[in-house]
Amino acid sequence: SASAAEETATTDVFTRQTDQFAYQFQPPNNFGAGNKPVKTHLDEINFKSESVGGYQYGITVDPVRIESLRQFGTPEEVAAKVVLAEVNRDGVFDVTLMEDPVAGPDASYYQLNYQSKGKRGNKRFVAKFFIQKQMLYALTAQCKEDNYATLSKEMLQAAESFRVQF
Repeated sequence: SASAAEETATTDVFTRQTDQFAYQFQPPNNFGAGNKPVKTHLDEINFKSESVGGYQYGITVDPVRIESLRQFGTPEEVAAKVVLAEVNRDGVFDVTLMEDPVAGPDASYYQLNYQSKGKRGNKRFVAKFFIQKQMLYALTAQCKEDNYATLSKEMLQAAESFRVQF
């Protein structure tokens, strides 16, 4: 049908490729891409929902000195570091891992699911990390905790689509 064709047209895979890094990501429908005004990473892009407030995906790429996630730590150790970094952010009161961290085959990626409570409300995050050729790739999906039950399947699907080009 025509509507099915239109739907696939809106879910284009976003591909970013330079001589230093390459990845692909498929945001859900009705997401607009944009950059932050202040660039703090080698590469950074955000996708915001045009219909759900506070629902967005961010992808960053940064050079690192290590060759693999294993050198950074186990999934549990990395989760602890992320939780600590989040708790130390301004206006954040409490951060809770909502499920055990997931490691991809051969520790190719780690994926975390955590909740952050703070001045700006309760938020749910799904974060996925890769290290490839001394580049750290990070996808961070976030939404309001109240919306997570509705959005979880879509968020996990989008996280699944985030891949580093080898």
